[in-house]
Amino acid sequence: MNGEIVEEEKSVAIHITEENKVLLADSIKTKLALIPWHNANLLCSIHRVHQKFRKLDEFAYTPEMVSIGPFHHGKDNLAAMEDHKLRYAKALLSRTITGINKMDECVTYMEEIEDVTRKCYSETIKLSSDEFVEMMVIDGLFMIELFRKNVNEVVRIERGDLIFDNTWGLSSLVRDLVLLENQLPMVVLECLLKVPEVNEELNGVSINILALRFFNRWMPRGEKVVESSFSNNQGKHLLDLLGKTFHVLPPKYSNEESIKRINSGKPVRSVIDLKRAGVKFVKSSTNGSYLDIKFKDGVMEIPPLKIEDQTDTLLRNFIAFEQCGKDHVTDMTSYAFLMDSLINSGQDVGVLCKKGIITNHLGDEEAVAKLFNNLCCEVTLPDFYYSELCDQVNTYYESRWPAWKATLRRDYFNDPWTIISFVGAIVLLVLTFLATLYAILSYVQQSKK
Repeated sequence: MNGEIVEEEKSVAIHITEENKVLLADSIKTKLALIPWHNANLLCSIHRVHQKFRKLDEFAYTPEMVSIGPFHHGKDNLAAMEDHKLRYAKALLSRTITGINKMDECVTYMEEIEDVTRKCYSETIKLSSDEFVEMMVIDGLFMIELFRKNVNEVVRIERGDLIFDNTWGLSSLVRDLVLLENQLPMVVLECLLKVPEVNEELNGVSINILALRFFNRWMPRGEKVVESSFSNNQGKHLLDLLGKTFHVLPPKYSNEESIKRINSGKPVRSVIDLKRAGVKFVKSSTNGSYLDIKFKDGVMEIPPLKIEDQTDTLLRNFIAFEQCGKDHVTDMTSYAFLMDSLINSGQDVGVLCKKGIITNHLGDEEAVAKLFNNLCCEVTLPDFYYSELCDQVNTYYESRWPAWKATLRRDYFNDPWTIISFVGAIVLLVLTFLATLYAILSYVQQSKK
């Protein structure tokens, strides 16, 4: 064939010996034996944020000042706070004569719950037992002392404190403590409070109340509201505890037909469109849930919300937490979807600001609109809490009479001069009608003569 050498393709078969087959089968059996039947950890409450959320906004899920728990432990950019955490732990235990000597008691209690604490995290923690227990003890004592310094004037704040003695420290710390990946199980704090010297530092106030007071400067509520409504909430960690103060809404749906109704809810129009159709927006009370939005007789009541630099991070981590489990409530996700529907532009934000519903500390109304419009990217909403409300709003919007009233009010009654002109036109029309009627009656009467 023109000097070409043609080689036949040969298939090569690799034969496994009987001995290797047995060894391979035993290896697979061993792996199967180590895998539990169910891939479910009922204690797991602290998760890694899914990569699809991280790619949208890495900063919203990453601590910038302090590491709490194992997920970001040992990172170089957070090393400065490690010594400061030790100072807080030392300060907490040093206020009693026997305090420092109680460290062995803290360690003993923590060792008893080490296994339970490890299971609170969504992945295997590759720290030795000593390293893990030490991290839990120091982080737990640090947080207890932090909450004490925040509310009690008796606890001294030293000069040079990285948190309280500068303009940016506390703001950055508050942000870091609501990150889903930066959480400490509440069982750790409860465990440390078994030590009498530590528990006495709370002066009879529950750790939940102290934690909520710490966050209250960010999402302000009255002291009575914090104490009466939220003192008994048992959060799995700080983010969960804070979240429970938002979604204390009663369940609306309990059967399959209702679930279908939830999933079929249509979004509402923007604030500007609804306003043109006659919908009024009113600021409701701050004494209940931030998510308790109501609609009745053309009036939508929305609890006030303060928008700051950290608000985006807070809402994103609430949503990320709700996305981590099938049985989690989706109230915050529902809230984000509803606000995304209501707010399409800075004009919509402007209306809500004028009504006192939104307090904008970002300055730019378009920035607030962008915040809500980006919250729900890549987010799944299986149960929409506001489905019934949206149906009511859409029915109202589609009816003609409210839209006609709104148009009349906007075009003819928007200032005193147009009102006078409109009334004058009506009076002139009535007089013209009466004059015409009088002329007709006079003509008819003369025709009879």
